[in-house]
Amino acid sequence: MEKNTLKKIQEKIKSKEVFIGLNSTMRAFRDGKLSMVVYASNVSEDMLKVVNSMDIEKVDYPGDSEALSIACGKSFNITVLGIKK
Repeated sequence: MEKNTLKKIQEKIKSKEVFIGLNSTMRAFRDGKLSMVVYASNVSEDMLKVVNSMDIEKVDYPGDSEALSIACGKSFNITVLGIKK
């Protein structure tokens, strides 16, 4: 993953322009509010099918959900997150 992408994710987290979790990301996608979806390397096959069904830019985060949560500055694991437009 490019450093620019990681920096963009961190900026969006700070400005509260993200949807954390598959359910909130899916709702935002249906409402047309997403520009990108980021998912951890240990995402389940079922979640990955849902993510891949979205016609939007996808980023495969190279770390697992714990590493993604650390990059986002959260104290809970994050498997999927959506970036607002």
